[in-house]
Amino acid sequence: MANHQRILSFEHGFNFRDLGGYETSNGHKLKWNNILRSAHLSYFDQVEQRKLYRYGIRTIIDFRSTSEVALYPDQLTSLMNYIRIPVFDNDLTESNISINEARKNFSQDPQAGFNRMMKVYHQFVTDEQAQEAFHIFMKKLCLHPAQGGILFHCSAGKDRTGLAAIYLLNALQVPQNIIYQDYMLTNQASVKRIRERLDYAVKNDLGENHLRSIYDLSTANQCYYNQAYFLIDNKYGGMQSYIKDVLQISDSMIEQLQYLYLI
Repeated sequence: MANHQRILSFEHGFNFRDLGGYETSNGHKLKWNNILRSAHLSYFDQVEQRKLYRYGIRTIIDFRSTSEVALYPDQLTSLMNYIRIPVFDNDLTESNISINEARKNFSQDPQAGFNRMMKVYHQFVTDEQAQEAFHIFMKKLCLHPAQGGILFHCSAGKDRTGLAAIYLLNALQVPQNIIYQDYMLTNQASVKRIRERLDYAVKNDLGENHLRSIYDLSTANQCYYNQAYFLIDNKYGGMQSYIKDVLQISDSMIEQLQYLYLI
């Protein structure tokens, strides 16, 4: 048991985490080497591709938009099964926003990045395309072939990926405090990337407001998490109703998820 690591390190990737070992409220645990979450894999070299394969991963689920994937395609061995489920047609989280665009958007208002993320989380929960994408994600997990693990990701591995993990862990009945900890772990698992983005902004003299927004766009934040839950509770009658009625995850699908991912 001691040799399992929650945060995995890949030199050309970040925010890699194994969801194994999380306990459910009825005493089961998620299997290790079975379901991973991460940021994009577009800088992976062959060594890392093989390392991921050896770790047990056989299927990659990519939540990014067409334009994100065109700019930064995942680098994978042909042995991997690649599935794309775009949550939105465009990347609203701006995890790949260009510096010029960012300069325009974020130099005026220190709250711009934060406000944008709050709006994006509202869309994640209420937008039909996003709801459909998360439904397909859960369905894919249910049909998951027995031969290996799944990794799901977006660009930074925190917002679209974060909500997918929230829905999955709720469906598996992992307690809220653990789900919240998992969500916030992004900040620990992305330290290098967050620092790089902030250093770049400092070097290019983009100003204090801009730095604030870059930080808010690059991190997981309790306010974003609470925003999602607030909407789910107030508009849809709580997480279990949302999973059943909005994401259309049936009892038999939940049983299948428990059978495949828990010990």
